[in-house]
Amino acid sequence: MAKNTSGPANPFADWYENIQKMVGGGSFPSVDMKSLTEAGQGNMKAMGDVAKIAANALQDIVKQQQAIATQAVAEWQETAGKLTKGDAQAVLTGSLETFRSKAEEAAKNFGDLSEIARKAQTDIWGVLTAQFEKNIGKK
Repeated sequence: MAKNTSGPANPFADWYENIQKMVGGGSFPSVDMKSLTEAGQGNMKAMGDVAKIAANALQDIVKQQQAIATQAVAEWQETAGKLTKGDAQAVLTGSLETFRSKAEEAAKNFGDLSEIARKAQTDIWGVLTAQFEKNIGKK
C-alpha cells in the first residue's frame, strides 16, 4: 500500500499494515460470524421476551389499579348514599372498623402490586441471564 504524501498524515492510510505489525506479522484471527450472528439474534429475541414480560406486568398492574379504583368509587358512592338518606349515625359508628379494614385492604393491594412487579423483574433477570450465559458459552 502506498503511503499518502500529498497532504497531512492520515493515520488510517496504512491501517492494514499497522494491524499486521501489531499481531506479529501474522494474519488476523478468524471471526466466527455464524456464532456472532446467532448471539445477536439471541440477544434480539431476549430483548423481545423482556419487552413482553414488562408489557404484561404493566398491563396486570393497570388492571389491578383499575379494580382498586372501581371498588373505592363504589364504596364512596354507597357511603354518600347513606349520608344523603340521613343515616349518618350508621356511617360514623362503623367508621373505625371501616378504617381498619381499608388499611388492611390497602396493604394487601400494595402487596399484590409489588408481587406483580417482583415477578416481572425476576422473569426479566432470568431471560437476560440465560442469554448472557448462552453468549459466553455456559449453556
